[in-house]
Amino acid sequence: PGYTSRWGSSGINAEYGHQGTRALPKSNIHRQMATYINGILKALEKNLESKSKVYDNRCLSALFLMNNYNYIRKNLQESELLHLLQDTHHDGVDLDGRYIDWIHRQMEVYRLWYQGITEAMSDNTTSAVFKESDKLKDSQKDAIKQKFKTFNATLEEQLRIQQKWAIPDPGFRDWVRESNIEAIVLQYCDMVQRYEKVNFSSNNRKYIIYTPDDVEKTLSMFFDQKF
Repeated sequence: PGYTSRWGSSGINAEYGHQGTRALPKSNIHRQMATYINGILKALEKNLESKSKVYDNRCLSALFLMNNYNYIRKNLQESELLHLLQDTHHDGVDLDGRYIDWIHRQMEVYRLWYQGITEAMSDNTTSAVFKESDKLKDSQKDAIKQKFKTFNATLEEQLRIQQKWAIPDPGFRDWVRESNIEAIVLQYCDMVQRYEKVNFSSNNRKYIIYTPDDVEKTLSMFFDQKF
C-alpha cells in the first residue's frame, strides 16, 4: 500500500498581516494556523482509518496505516509544522509521540502474519526433549514434521504475498524487515538445533529445508518493490 494523501499548499503557506489587512499578533497567527492544521490532520486520520478497511487482509490494512502515519510524521518533522503544533497544542498532546504510538499499535496487528509459525516453533506441541538415540513414536514424529511443514508453507506463502507489498520509505522498510527477522530467525534456529539430529524421518532434510541464513534472506525479500 502506498501513500493515500500528500500535503497541499492550501492553508499551510497562508500569509497573515499583509498590506490591506490588520496584522494579528504572532501568537494569534500561530494559534490559528495550528488549529487549522490540526483540523486537516484529524480529517486525514479519519479518512485513512476508513480507507484501511478496504483491505481484507488485516496485516495489509495495518501496513497501509503504518505507511501513512510514518509519512505524516516524517513530513511534520522535516517542516516547522511539528514545532508549531507542539508549541500551540492546548491539550498538551505529544503529537510526535502520538504518531509513534499509532505506528507501534499497527505493528502489533501486522505481526499477526507470523503468529502461526511462532506457535508451531514453540515446544507446546512436543513437550519432550529428544536425543539423537531416542526412538520416537509415530505421533511424535508427525508432530515434529508438522512443525516444519507449517513453517515452510507459511514462509513461502508470505514471501509470495508480501514481496508485492510496498513500504516506500527505505528506513521504515528496514525497520519492519528487521522486526520480522528478530522475531523469527532466532526461534527458527533453536527449532532446527532441537530436531536436526533427532530421527523423526528417514530424511530430515525433506522437512528442514531452510537454514537460518536462508530464512533471514527470505524475510529480507519482503516489500521488494523498486522505487
